[in-house]
Amino acid sequence: MGQQTQALAPALDAGVMALVFRAGPLYCALTLNEVLETMRPLPTRPLAGTPPYVLGLTILRGEPAPVIDVTRLLTGTTSEIDRYVAVRAGRGPVACATGPVLGVRTVEATAPDGPNTLFTGASRSLVAAVGTIGTEPLLVLRAIRTVPDEVWELAGRDGGTGGTP
Repeated sequence: MGQQTQALAPALDAGVMALVFRAGPLYCALTLNEVLETMRPLPTRPLAGTPPYVLGLTILRGEPAPVIDVTRLLTGTTSEIDRYVAVRAGRGPVACATGPVLGVRTVEATAPDGPNTLFTGASRSLVAAVGTIGTEPLLVLRAIRTVPDEVWELAGRDGGTGGTP
């Protein structure tokens, strides 16, 4: 993870184009090379036995995809879901359930050497850099890599049906 943070830092220091959105009380961004598309929330089927931030499965372009509640993942709380942002992940696309999408902007941020010590668990592997938007902190996220293996296995086995016929 340290190498990923260092590899991202020079590019982010120079500014990168990113999709900026709200996740509850937080401003967040994903670099455009990780974003596939944004959409209204799609029907999502819950999956038993998954972490609370996994809302379930949806179908993206004909393929089952896990849905991650970004607010819950980062803050442990829930908020209104306004959009799904599809991102590339290691084993397939992931739908990130977010608040409003604020648009594409040039984002300048640095590796979170100081604030990074605040992050633990899933959020530590998720935050690539920290910047600001106005006077508010902005978290630049990596593509969602916190989808547990069990969720990917359920998505593949159930084909997005959530286990129902």
